[in-house]
Amino acid sequence: MTLTSFSARVSLLALTTILATSCAEKSQAPESLTLKMMRMQAENNYQSELPQKDLKSVKKVQRVAFVCCAHQDQEQNLWQQVSAKNPDVVVFTGNSVSSVRYDEKPLGAQYKKLDQIEGYRQLRGKAPFMAVWDGLDFGLRHGDSGYEGKHESREAFLNYWSYITKLQPKSAKGVEHSVILGAPGQRVQIIMLDTRFYATPWLDTGVDGQFKKNWNRSDSLLGAGQWSWLESELSKEAEYRVIVSPLQMAANTGGQERWGLFPLDRQKFFDTLRATNAKKVVIVSGNRGFGSVGKVDLLEGYGPLYDLTVGPLNGDITNREKDFHYVGGALEAFNFGLLEWDWKNKTVHMKLVDESGKTAQEMKLSL
Repeated sequence: MTLTSFSARVSLLALTTILATSCAEKSQAPESLTLKMMRMQAENNYQSELPQKDLKSVKKVQRVAFVCCAHQDQEQNLWQQVSAKNPDVVVFTGNSVSSVRYDEKPLGAQYKKLDQIEGYRQLRGKAPFMAVWDGLDFGLRHGDSGYEGKHESREAFLNYWSYITKLQPKSAKGVEHSVILGAPGQRVQIIMLDTRFYATPWLDTGVDGQFKKNWNRSDSLLGAGQWSWLESELSKEAEYRVIVSPLQMAANTGGQERWGLFPLDRQKFFDTLRATNAKKVVIVSGNRGFGSVGKVDLLEGYGPLYDLTVGPLNGDITNREKDFHYVGGALEAFNFGLLEWDWKNKTVHMKLVDESGKTAQEMKLSL
């Protein structure tokens, strides 16, 4: 044996020993930054293996459930009650998971946790889901257009809710989308607004979660492109429209995140409904930690516009503030919302359902 071959064999043996030792001690060794970034990228690209029922399978809309604010690390016992109502579609009005804290990154990994929750898994096999984001699944509490991670969040969000890209305009940069379900005469349009990606930053008051009203005409929650898209969507033919806004539209008191902090945008929304003659509209919102119904009386013969605020599915519950736009009491408990269409009797039932499955609040609207 030559000295060269002997040295090569010793080097190979040493390398093997080092690798073996490294593998044995892997659980104790700190993860390198490069490996961590590769792992997080892979986790952020998570694509669900759960069945995704096609929205095209919904031939007649009779019942749609609305949920909000579901933390993936906490129990989610409400899914059984949602499933018991046999919804044709289930809609997340925002905060389908939380990806705000450092240990809640990346977003894709949180959806992997959501997929392990049994009640959610079962319902995914029964009904098609729709979703739009709010601050927690956008990736930043009180997030807006200035959030540097918004493109990464969008990629992960669309990886998980993969149906969205089929229902978006090609110009969309956020997650806004829309669909019309049902046959002519019983068509229901569901419009999902993005109130984060394009939004002008909130005007801070120095108090966490409290903001000042922004009267600047050049500032907006939706951005110019989404406003144009919304106007075109409202011009489409449908017998009923549900506009899902993660932020409340009706209630207008206090400094919490809501449309009222952009009063010119809020008025523009009302004006757009009138300009497009888009009647038979209801708003469904979330983000408040309680369930409630709000109402805005629009003038010029339009009639009242209702805003059904739903959630939370789990997590924190808050007390409702006083505001003359609210109708009836608040459901300060875990809850979800329902819209039920009675096409024969030409009515829509708007409901808040508590964690026992009982209807805690109900309003009947005419079709």
